[in-house]
Amino acid sequence: ETMLRRVAFLLFLAAPTALFAFAPQNLGFNLNPSLRTPSTARCSQPTFLCSAETDAPATSRRDVLKAGTLGLIVGPLGGFSAGSQGVFAEEEAQISKEKLVGLSNEELAKKVAYDVTKRQFMVTGDLTRTLYDETCTFTDEIDTYTLDKWIKGTSLLFKNDYSKMELDGPVKVSDKAVTLRFKEQLMFNIPLLLPKVPLTGELVLTRGSNGLFTSYREKWDQPVWQVLLSAKLF
Repeated sequence: ETMLRRVAFLLFLAAPTALFAFAPQNLGFNLNPSLRTPSTARCSQPTFLCSAETDAPATSRRDVLKAGTLGLIVGPLGGFSAGSQGVFAEEEAQISKEKLVGLSNEELAKKVAYDVTKRQFMVTGDLTRTLYDETCTFTDEIDTYTLDKWIKGTSLLFKNDYSKMELDGPVKVSDKAVTLRFKEQLMFNIPLLLPKVPLTGELVLTRGSNGLFTSYREKWDQPVWQVLLSAKLF
């Protein structure tokens, strides 16, 4: 019973911060009128009740409930603009031109190792984006995220002086994937409590036909409940 209470307590504390960190960039509402699309700007209803296609109110109750619930949590913290849809088309095209395709296995291993040892990318979100396909998905033991959401969420959730990661063995590269083992000490950016947890596991970066990463998958050595129970507060 004590164990269950502790897990529930930690989940309760972590949920708002994690949701804020990894919340969708388009929550269905816009806090900045200057960034509204022409159709939603003319709608007399609150933005999240308006259809992106027409001036008529949206009919999906699920979307309304989701927008309202997330708005209560994200709104007071500043929120995300619905006008921010990731990179714009021109920027996306430019990024695609700069992608690092055709790297040798040795070059790729060095760049991934650099992201781990220097950029600390799994706790800062500061990865070498040109190694990743823009459609790459990021999955841990909790959920799956898009590239932009993972970068923003990771930096908001873990980036601080305490959190750090290191390699726990060599970076292994094949034509199909890059794999590595990692060790982390994490501190969640939850005000006042600042829970700290150790974490070890394996990261698998699946490669597409052009060599870019199309999937990021964390496999933890410990189950989620055990990671939560290991948390030390303050």
